Amino acid sequence: MLTITSPQNPTLKLIRSLAEKKHRQEHGLFVAEGENVLERARQEGWEPAYLLTTEPAEPWGKAALLRVDEKIMATVSAQNNPPARIGVFRQRWGEVSPEGTWVALEDMRDPGNLGTIIRTADAAGASGVILAGQSCDPYSPDCVRATMGSIFGMPLVRLEQKHFLDLIRQWPGESIGTQMKAAESYRRAYRTPTLLVMGSEGKGLSPEAAAACSSLVSIPMKGGAESLNVAIATGLMLFEAQGL
Repeated sequence: MLTITSPQNPTLKLIRSLAEKKHRQEHGLFVAEGENVLERARQEGWEPAYLLTTEPAEPWGKAALLRVDEKIMATVSAQNNPPARIGVFRQRWGEVSPEGTWVALEDMRDPGNLGTIIRTADAAGASGVILAGQSCDPYSPDCVRATMGSIFGMPLVRLEQKHFLDLIRQWPGESIGTQMKAAESYRRAYRTPTLLVMGSEGKGLSPEAAAACSSLVSIPMKGGAESLNVAIATGLMLFEAQGL
């Protein structure tokens, strides 16, 4: 274990730089904080590139173990109360396997909503989450924090808009889009494999994505709210599609 006493250490500078998207993309790394989150990473077979700790720690695969004091940990952590351990992991991107239930998100811009959706998809037993178009970075600190560790348990796929539309059209089961004016209710039977297609927070599904879906459904609202938060809507769709 290497003890670091200077906040200007090059490795610490690298880790702090991962708060910015351009550096996460450049290095293919992201930061995860907290004991429960890191324990989920271990359970799912992830191995950190770096593990910062203020306490003695057992080796974790080939991770570089870095011992720091609480003051230095505070310069790295994004939390008001820095944890005892911070892990730096390599990003993972997968491919779509049309089995079970997938969530496809078009132009998802809010990292908090995205993190909540990833966590909910994990809870509902979904097969994975697809990010299409101009979606935000799931490995941003805000999104990773919102997943509460589910970032390590949910396969993530990113697609350009053209390939996203092709996937919807060619999906072997049902591709179900949500649209406020759709006549059919979301409370129905779903045929697997299921692709749940959700639009952006502000605009909803694009006309192209809506036209590509095999069916469109709506979520009835009794009160006066104009629309549902996209993370709430996705949660309702997921639990209905999964029969939970």
